[in-house]
Amino acid sequence: MYSEILILAMLQQGRRHGYEIKKDIDRALGGMVSLNNKTLYLALKRFEEMGAVTRQVIVQEGKPNRHLYELTERGIEVLQASLRDFGPEQAGVEAEFFTRVAFFDFLEVPEREAILRNRLAYLQRGLEYLHSLQQMADEGENCVNTVPSRSHAQRVLAFHTRRLHDEYEWTAAWLEEIQANK
Repeated sequence: MYSEILILAMLQQGRRHGYEIKKDIDRALGGMVSLNNKTLYLALKRFEEMGAVTRQVIVQEGKPNRHLYELTERGIEVLQASLRDFGPEQAGVEAEFFTRVAFFDFLEVPEREAILRNRLAYLQRGLEYLHSLQQMADEGENCVNTVPSRSHAQRVLAFHTRRLHDEYEWTAAWLEEIQANK
């Protein structure tokens, strides 16, 4: 679903052809998320069929036709609904979360807060799970004939724990800032 949000958000900024949409997505998300041509053009066709975008064909002499896409009122509604649709299943997918965050300007404050809260809940569950794995690893260290205390697996576990903790702190601080500015 994040790919659809990206396409519609780029079109909200004005008419674009497919290549421009792809380049704008790269710029908007710093290359974190990319979009292949198949996904892009299938989505544009589906949006056109549902009335979310219009397509203008520009004939070019000696070159393939150029297709310019433009967002309609229906497309704006679809974009808004897609941005707000951020349940627990999307909260665990980085591309879904960071896509919505990149376009927070299109959402109202309560909608932003809900997205951040859902991501925090996902991160909290992840941290709890990693903590339980760390406890099991620590208990295993106390047994005879176990792997060395700083095994590669434990390094990976420590890295993921730090990464999730950092994102949790970043997200929580952002939520506090939004709430303080109401």
